Amino acid sequence: MIGIPTGVQRFLGKSFSEGKLEDAKVYVKSSLFLTTVGIVASSILILVIRNWIYDTFKIDSNLLIVSILLIGSSVITTLLRSVVFSTLNTKTLPLIMTSSASSKVILAIILVMIGSGALGITINIALFPILTSILLSIVVLTYFKSSTSRSDLRFIESSKKILIASMATWIPAIIYTAGVNLGPIVVLGSHGASQAGVYFIAYSIVAAITAIMTVLSSIAYPALSGMTDGRKRLAWRLTKISMIIAVPFSSIIIFYSKEFMGAFGHSYVDGSSTLGVLLLSMFPTAVFTGISTLAYSYGNYRQVLAIGLASSVPRTILYFILVTLYGGLGAAISYTVGSILGLIMSLVMTRRIGMKIIWKDALLILFIPTGFAFTLSYFEINYLISIIVELIASYVLFLKLGVITRFDLQDSLGILPNNIGNRALNLLNMIGKKLNKSY
Repeated sequence: MIGIPTGVQRFLGKSFSEGKLEDAKVYVKSSLFLTTVGIVASSILILVIRNWIYDTFKIDSNLLIVSILLIGSSVITTLLRSVVFSTLNTKTLPLIMTSSASSKVILAIILVMIGSGALGITINIALFPILTSILLSIVVLTYFKSSTSRSDLRFIESSKKILIASMATWIPAIIYTAGVNLGPIVVLGSHGASQAGVYFIAYSIVAAITAIMTVLSSIAYPALSGMTDGRKRLAWRLTKISMIIAVPFSSIIIFYSKEFMGAFGHSYVDGSSTLGVLLLSMFPTAVFTGISTLAYSYGNYRQVLAIGLASSVPRTILYFILVTLYGGLGAAISYTVGSILGLIMSLVMTRRIGMKIIWKDALLILFIPTGFAFTLSYFEINYLISIIVELIASYVLFLKLGVITRFDLQDSLGILPNNIGNRALNLLNMIGKKLNKSY
């Protein structure tokens, strides 16, 4: 992808917010061109080394062709989804994703029944992004129907801007992706399939929480890019909300990690310490992601690159050192150390971009859920009950202490798509009125 889906959002967000559809159209064309170059280059590389791939992994030419289709359609889908996100008009996305997923499930059943084998499975996997990219293409085209004027922005100029912006995230992303995937691979090679499976389950739990935590930053990026005032305030509020989402869940899982891992089977209990160490990365990840998103919205690509490299390079190096010594726990330590170093680098960058972090709120978000989780685990309360108690108690105390304010929620919900944000704001206002009447 050469980082294009992320890099183009900064310019699309600004163009859509200013109503410059003609400029947005040029940026979309340029991003499609650059992405196509990446797809073609990757496809040629795969075909050139196809004999080595077959000798090493026994993947035949039919599977390679389907894999190339999967790569191309997945990249186009990601790019078009970024375009839709930049408009903040995403009401069609759930329908598109549901339709594509339904078709994929139906085809999967058919392919399993006829015994299609690995080729059929790969075709089924590729169907989802292919259908999604077609449907998203139709949606994107409707955005530019009303655009008849000609843009002053040149194709080469826009391509250069997008490419420069994309490199800031693409280089760390390559290292990060390699590092994340090296975790279970190195564990598999040095300690066997059992430990690799345990680590994979633990990391999957962390990845799920991370995805929920970072969704606001992903949506906010084009919105921040289109703002002329209030970026730093909004970035901090979104960072705070991300921490409020992730830390309470992380805290309770850390103290009940044996119960959570045991839910997958008794043999997975040994991975509880691995899960606990991985979850320690949630707080630093939330902070440096928010700071990096703000720096990106300003176009400070060197700062974004520095933060990305600070977290990804040490993490990848440590995998080779610690995994061989400690297995899955070593991989977890490497991952968390990378997050902490990313946090340190991002804090250095806050001085340059002028973002103010309210450490009182940040520390309360960190220690309040941790305190509740420790107390509940100390008295050996059932973990299901503890989850409910800890979440309710933490959020109520956040409200009482003013850690969460109505303005925080309004700003955070305001960057969501209108069909979601407006409904949530109306519900928030209705609850607020009822609470005021009760007092």
